[in-house]
Amino acid sequence: MAPKTRVRFYREFLTPALHRRFTRAAGFTLLICYAEAVIIGDKSSLLWSWFPLGLAGIRTLLLFIAGLVIFILRVAQLHFGARTAYCPFQTFSEHLIRFETLQTLACYFFSAWWFSEVYMWSVPASADLGWVAEGKYVFRLGIQKAEADPIRAYERQRLNERPIYLRSVFFMLATAQSFVHLYNDYDMVALCVGPPEPEETFDIPSHTKPPLDQLKAIVPFRLRDSVTRAVGTSIMGPFIYALGIRWIAWPWTLLVARFFWSISRDSTPPRLPPYHIWLIVRSAISGVLLLFLWELSNAVFSAYVAQAPLKNGQPLTTDSRDPNGSLLNGLKSRKEIPKTFAFWELLYISCRFNARRNTIFSEIDRGGGSTWSQILNFSLSTIQAISSRIISFQHPRSSTPAPTQQSIQKVESLPRLAVPMKNESILNNPPKPTNTREVVESNIGSIAKSFGQSPSSSSPLTPQAKRVISYARDRLLTTDQQNAMKPATVKSMLADYALQFLRTPIGAPFRQTFKRRLCAVVLGSPYSELGVIISAVDAITNLALASLMEDQFGTVNKDISLIIATFMNAIASIERIVQQMPVHWTDVDFREDDRKGRKVDEVELVLAHLRSGLRQLVQRFESYAVELGLGQGELRSARRMAGLE
Repeated sequence: MAPKTRVRFYREFLTPALHRRFTRAAGFTLLICYAEAVIIGDKSSLLWSWFPLGLAGIRTLLLFIAGLVIFILRVAQLHFGARTAYCPFQTFSEHLIRFETLQTLACYFFSAWWFSEVYMWSVPASADLGWVAEGKYVFRLGIQKAEADPIRAYERQRLNERPIYLRSVFFMLATAQSFVHLYNDYDMVALCVGPPEPEETFDIPSHTKPPLDQLKAIVPFRLRDSVTRAVGTSIMGPFIYALGIRWIAWPWTLLVARFFWSISRDSTPPRLPPYHIWLIVRSAISGVLLLFLWELSNAVFSAYVAQAPLKNGQPLTTDSRDPNGSLLNGLKSRKEIPKTFAFWELLYISCRFNARRNTIFSEIDRGGGSTWSQILNFSLSTIQAISSRIISFQHPRSSTPAPTQQSIQKVESLPRLAVPMKNESILNNPPKPTNTREVVESNIGSIAKSFGQSPSSSSPLTPQAKRVISYARDRLLTTDQQNAMKPATVKSMLADYALQFLRTPIGAPFRQTFKRRLCAVVLGSPYSELGVIISAVDAITNLALASLMEDQFGTVNKDISLIIATFMNAIASIERIVQQMPVHWTDVDFREDDRKGRKVDEVELVLAHLRSGLRQLVQRFESYAVELGLGQGELRSARRMAGLE
């Protein structure tokens, strides 16, 4: 008997594909580094200032390391779904102390430092950006100073503050870019999903553009953002540097410089920082180059990774000995990246690759069920998860589990530290103590019960004290002031202040908007599963429609009623939660009278694909309703939900 062939994991095909995209994106970034290397280089020689096999090429490779660090960061933190926290402050609190935040800061700081060193090494000596400034010299008598050679230096080398300031500006830019990276969620690669295609086309919506077309569209905006942030930092940089960074950067730079140059240990910074106009201009220009390198590196990476899961025009798993087995391995993956690409590849197979689609219907003897049944289970589980999340939101369960009999027995088996509880009636007078231990217990119990008890009333104040307080209140406060101090009035006043605060820009991060909460419930959290849901809906719809002509064994017909019921349940659940979800009190901009107030684009997109799939299934299988087990009432409800009535 021949040995069973091992099914290769889906990631074995996905990882090389991502490597190829990484390489192409890196090649594009290398061109950007070459352009910047020519800009910052010495222009004294017309040929060597741009010739790739000279210093320009070396500078290009060194600058590429600064962009490569950003690529490594993107690979480490890659995800496809948008963040779905209830409010921006929740996102901030969840990501503030996470390792990913520190990793982002570290990568941008290293990239900024590396760029600064390459930049200062590349600029001509006239820029005066060396680590140290040479001391003054004594010249020979009778010879003009411009023509004489120095005999000896009568002043020691001193630390040059100009490069310290420039490095500080680069670190300011790194801090600002890290904030922009985290706030805009640059780690997310947005899959191009849109409304379904016209039903007669039976194809995938062509929302994904080639990388070069995407870059042409976004380069002007990224350049504008780079110039804006660089100019702003160059204006605010002198103030930030003088307030605190100068007194931290100077001693650390001095500590490093003393290993290579003879500098006095007691060297102190000059009285005035090096705020020369040309140094500030240089910081702005170099800042634009650094920010543009970062922005383009992020944009190029996202543009190439978001391409379709194809290799040479064929699905990624085509080269596998068991293509569908490798695809199933990706569909059942718990990790976001392989699962997203596997469902996306399934969508392409269901539309464009007829021969591969036929194998899904013909493989009926696979372990764990036929290929179609496993694909159906994975896809419907993704769709049914929508209803499960909605039910969990509407009927939350208690987070404290009920005690089990085993835990109770464990507690009872612990060593007893006190006498067992008495079973006599609490209304009877307690028996008199008969030994020393009972006397001590009785005295301690009497003292404990005496605290907080008043023999006359529940208030600890005497009637005379109450009269004094009432008299002072009437003499010192007017009637309006007394009414204003009532608990209900104070609570209403605090509520008004809270609403006014939420309407300000400072209060915006604390708003739990209807859109955010609905997306978190319908699409999942902490990251949205929009791409996976749409791919699953469209793939199952296309496979079911294709089965009318290609399913020779009739394996799909018995599942049509289940698919229609799942689509109907998902549509009904989404429509119900859209109409019934209560608006949070912090959502101060929500208006019930606005027709679009409860319409969220992402949720409406899911509904559009579900209705389109249901409509196609009903139209194509309506004549086989009796054979498929669809009742007239169920068929009528499906037609109404699909918009056919």
